[in-house]
Amino acid sequence: MATLQKLGNDAKCLLSQEQMRIGRSPDNEIILDDEAVSGHHALITIRPLARNENRDEYIIEDLNSTNKTFVNNVQISRHTLKEGDIVRLGNTRLKFSTKNYTPPQTQFDQTQKLDPKKPQGYIFPK
Repeated sequence: MATLQKLGNDAKCLLSQEQMRIGRSPDNEIILDDEAVSGHHALITIRPLARNENRDEYIIEDLNSTNKTFVNNVQISRHTLKEGDIVRLGNTRLKFSTKNYTPPQTQFDQTQKLDPKKPQGYIFPK
């Protein structure tokens, strides 16, 4: 499993679903509180590598966002993430890591409780 960590604090999100959409809207799996981020900004797709069933590849795609998606300061439309890549969406920078990480139980599980009045995804704190 891999994580995205918000630069500047310890907030991490475990990339645990086959597809995880990132944006400002509450229906995203990863929610960024950043006015420069589009409602549905980017999509991360996780799929097993054909030659190695024990490893996955993580592909990020820009979803025609207003301010585009950048990896290591290069604008991308689609990119396979590698260890240590820095993803920039709006004013938010996230570090991609494939190192072993176990999030605190409440960090991600709490966001999975369905409440139609609340966002459903992982919310990175400001």
